[in-house]
Amino acid sequence: MNPASRAPRAALVAALACVLTFAVAYLDRVHAQAESRQLAVFSLQATYSVPLVDINGLPYVGLVEVLEPLGSVDARRDGKKYKVQFTPPGGKKAELQFNEGRDKGKVRGNNFKIAANFAFQGERGYIPLGSVSSLLAQLLSTQIVLHQASQRLFIGGSETRYSLDLRKGTPSRLLIGFSSPVNPTIATEPGYVHLKFQRAPVVSSGNDSVTFDDPVLTGAFFSEHDGMAQLDITGKGALMANFADGGKTIIVTAAPITAVEATPPLPQAAAPPAQTATQAMPRPPEAPPAPRFLVLIDPAHGGDDIGAAITPSLPEKDVALALARRVQHQLAIKGITSSLLRTGDTNLSLDQRATWANAVRPALYLSIHAANTGKGVHVFTSLLPVADVSRGGFLPWDTAQASFLDLSSAVAGSIAAELEARKLPNTTLVAALRPMNNIAAPAIAVELAPNPSGVESLANAAYQDTVAQSIAAGVAAVRGKLPEVAP
Repeated sequence: MNPASRAPRAALVAALACVLTFAVAYLDRVHAQAESRQLAVFSLQATYSVPLVDINGLPYVGLVEVLEPLGSVDARRDGKKYKVQFTPPGGKKAELQFNEGRDKGKVRGNNFKIAANFAFQGERGYIPLGSVSSLLAQLLSTQIVLHQASQRLFIGGSETRYSLDLRKGTPSRLLIGFSSPVNPTIATEPGYVHLKFQRAPVVSSGNDSVTFDDPVLTGAFFSEHDGMAQLDITGKGALMANFADGGKTIIVTAAPITAVEATPPLPQAAAPPAQTATQAMPRPPEAPPAPRFLVLIDPAHGGDDIGAAITPSLPEKDVALALARRVQHQLAIKGITSSLLRTGDTNLSLDQRATWANAVRPALYLSIHAANTGKGVHVFTSLLPVADVSRGGFLPWDTAQASFLDLSSAVAGSIAAELEARKLPNTTLVAALRPMNNIAAPAIAVELAPNPSGVESLANAAYQDTVAQSIAAGVAAVRGKLPEVAP
């Protein structure tokens, strides 16, 4: 190569690298903005989020996405019409009908006007965000409060309120009391403690800005945005926060507070192999400080990973998420707390799923799949030899599940028995599945296959509900065998 030509070529390479760096940064910002476009929904039976879609400059939400966690839903498109049947737990079936391009519909046989025209995206129907509260009020006959600017929806008096109690002393302490337990993300920096409530329905107690006459703690400021609430405590010097009263009180002070003694930890899985993909690891959800029983539900696939093509218009990822929401709903009815690893169309790697699950430390990890082959419901446990690992140690990443196989098998057997009681064909299997092998907790996978009526049954609300009821009943039956876990 001519040395004289190397300099221009090097300059061109450097310029292309700068352009690529800028493009990646821009795409990251766009992705972050898209991720924040979620409606956070809080009810006494479920907490979940629904993607917001921009249609003609207005935020819209999918009807099925809003209604599924709140009851049984059967929806279908008929030309320009969208027909929905919704049945809340213990309530009467309601029929809804909307027409594409029109701002009027029918709810329980009565005329219902929405803020803008009803719209379709593919086979899914969407209504304006501003009309969600009035629609749910008619369907659920309970109080509905929508904070549209901050993208937060509260159903049936689910709000959690807080109070501030400054106790002066050496040092002074600020006791923040909540009407129900909370689990915020806590971040500190000199002069600030930031409490971010992404999964709790915390609302203002009437005064968003409070100033304290104290040499250390100077104020508290409440705000809400992007589907979450935030409470910032200001002061002079370094501040610290700690939980008390089972998560119903957070104490902020200038001095350390002895943590409440926790139960001995379960063994943790070792760190996963180094990531080679450019996708950033998701932030693990925070776990409460006190021992608790949590089922982590992982709807398989998502994003570009559609899973199996159940039909040309129905990917596995959508069936998995729909069934996962129904399972969460049925667990809530039985008083069992659960969380969805993904609540929208998000693509997560297998290592990311396992890392997140191990960070949350669930009492049970439940992976949800669907298939267009086979018959009935397939319940899987991991194909690993049983291992006896002492409590408190680290587990090999590739075989972390081995020491939990006895409990995993007990859960699988209990769910299979409930499926049998409901006359649903089922098979219990073992397989070398990831990320299940990497989970340091009891873990199973449930795969929904067609019932005798054919592959279309995978989208049938009644079929999914029966399977979800079986799963919830099976988990409830063996709950006493599964440990409540401290973070």
